[in-house]
Amino acid sequence: MSNVTLRQLQAFATVAELGSFVRAAAVMHITASALSTMMAELEHTVGLRLLDRTTRRVSLSAAGERYLPYAQNLLRGMETINRVAVELRSQLSGRVRIATSQVIAWTLMPPLLLAYRKLRPDVQLELMDLPVDDILPALESGRADLAIILPTDPGPELQAETLFKTPVFLVCHSGHPWAGRKSLRWAEVVGEPLIFTGVDTSQRINAVLPESLRVQATTQVDHAGTAMALAASGLGCAICAEYVRPLTRMHRLKMIALVEPIVSREFALYTSRRRSLAPAVAGFREFLVEQMGAKKRGA
Repeated sequence: MSNVTLRQLQAFATVAELGSFVRAAAVMHITASALSTMMAELEHTVGLRLLDRTTRRVSLSAAGERYLPYAQNLLRGMETINRVAVELRSQLSGRVRIATSQVIAWTLMPPLLLAYRKLRPDVQLELMDLPVDDILPALESGRADLAIILPTDPGPELQAETLFKTPVFLVCHSGHPWAGRKSLRWAEVVGEPLIFTGVDTSQRINAVLPESLRVQATTQVDHAGTAMALAASGLGCAICAEYVRPLTRMHRLKMIALVEPIVSREFALYTSRRRSLAPAVAGFREFLVEQMGAKKRGA
């Protein structure tokens, strides 16, 4: 039975459907004699007469009537397997799990996910909004396929590429004296009550500011949403990346550009060195890089 081929089953199903060796051979683009030989080999292998042949017609035998549905099911299954393979190669289906922080999940990712769903509706996108310390471990363990986070030493098992850079802004409530300003120099905010998100944000910013300018957090929080709420209450001005803008609208806050110098925060896209990217994951990665590159170019 292991010698039965899909080509033989296709020949049998085609003859059964058309009731003619000549018509079936034409459909399969082979000669009638080659088709007859193929059917004889199938019947010999299975030890059953599947077709009753006369000089006028070809019909299914009793055994052939029982055998045909199983042959057709197998052929349909192979068609499905081939179609799935084509979809996978074409990045049309599959699953992509993206691990990132809550604020990026809230602000940056929804429009990107929506745009990609329109391009690849059969690709399942799973967004994992995790605490910062859990993002790269999720990628390392295989729970996530991609990770978006601030650059860090990824270790030997992960690799990173710059995904986007975003300038840093000052965020204040609408009644603040600075609310009408379009920009502020860093020298103006030194010594003011500042709210920072993340334990190392002030260190990162001070690392690129001149030595004469040093900012310090009056309040330190873990989540940008908390920073926005505190700023809205008048408890200080938040120092945030530009992508928090949707959150500022929720709290009716003002975003003011910080200049002299302009300070940017860089975010990286991480993948695993140990696992090759599935086609769907590779496709979404390319989409992310292209979209973020378009934003950077002002497209």
